[in-house]
Amino acid sequence: MPKTAVEATELAESLVSECLPHSMLCWLQNMEYHQLVAASVGGGNPPPPPEKTPELVEAVSQSVKSLTELLKPAHTRGPELEAQILKMFAAFNLYTGDQGKLNAMLEVWADELEEYPMYAIRKAYKWAIRGGDKLPSLAASIADVKLAIGSNVLDRKKALTQWLTM
Repeated sequence: MPKTAVEATELAESLVSECLPHSMLCWLQNMEYHQLVAASVGGGNPPPPPEKTPELVEAVSQSVKSLTELLKPAHTRGPELEAQILKMFAAFNLYTGDQGKLNAMLEVWADELEEYPMYAIRKAYKWAIRGGDKLPSLAASIADVKLAIGSNVLDRKKALTQWLTM
C-alpha cells in the first residue's frame, strides 16, 4: 500500500493505464474517445473489446483487485475518517465550544465522505488547508475528493470490471 495520498493517486492512475496490457489500454482510450464523440455528434458503434485471452484476463483481474483494495471506501477504515475530518476542522479553527454542533458537523461530513477512498480524502484535505483561508463547503470538498481519486480511475475501473464479466 502507498504511504502517501500522492503515491496512492499515482498508483491508481497507473493501474488503469501503463500497468495494463497495451490492447486493453488502447480499448479504454478508444472507448473514452467514442463516448466524447457520441455525446457531441451522436451515434456510432463503440469499439470492440479486446479478445479475452487467459493472460489478458489475469492482468486485468490483478489491476481490478489492486484498485478495489486501493479504492476501499473510508467507512471500512474505522475511526480514521472522523480523525481526518476533525483535523481539517482544527486547521480551520472551528472549535467554538459547542460540542453538539461539532458532533453534528462531524457526522454530516463523515456520512457524505464515507464512500470515497481515504487517500483521496487526505489529499483533498491538504489542498483545502494549504490553499484556503476558511473551511470549504462540503460540496466543494466532495468535488476535490473526486478530483483527488485520479484521472479516469473510477470510470476505467468500471469498464475493466464490466469487461471481465462479459
